[in-house]
Amino acid sequence: MQNRIIDEIDYKIIEQLQDDARISHSVLAEKIGMPVSTVRDRVKRLEQRGVIKGYTAVVDAEAMGKSIMAFIRLSIGTTSRNYIEAKAEVARICQVEPDILECHGVAGEDCYVLKVRAPTPVGLEKLLERIRSQAEVSKSVTNIVLTTVKENIKIVP
Repeated sequence: MQNRIIDEIDYKIIEQLQDDARISHSVLAEKIGMPVSTVRDRVKRLEQRGVIKGYTAVVDAEAMGKSIMAFIRLSIGTTSRNYIEAKAEVARICQVEPDILECHGVAGEDCYVLKVRAPTPVGLEKLLERIRSQAEVSKSVTNIVLTTVKENIKIVP
């Protein structure tokens, strides 16, 4: 990936694509006030540089049968025989477990914070069991989300 700074036009393109990833290049060009070919080239460069990582549909989790959202904090004990391997195992589980939406390595008391979705409390319990049975986790704290005040996937400058 090139280390070029994103300019104001790129930001405008990104903002429009975050609002509607299905927008046509011609409509995008009209909104930004540039020729279609220039916009198409800029979008392609943003994709090639990895600034735009992909396009996806935002779906309603409840409609998909995943009404329980929770955040799980995981700690790996300092008495673990191989701390690095234990952390790598948690990361591996996070990559393959479909109910884990996000996995963040963090500084502080915990090693990881996970954002998960499950169909039911029992489904959440089974997910926790799978994680704990496959990795050397010394402590886990689960917070079930009751209400979401704000959830956004947009990145703004």
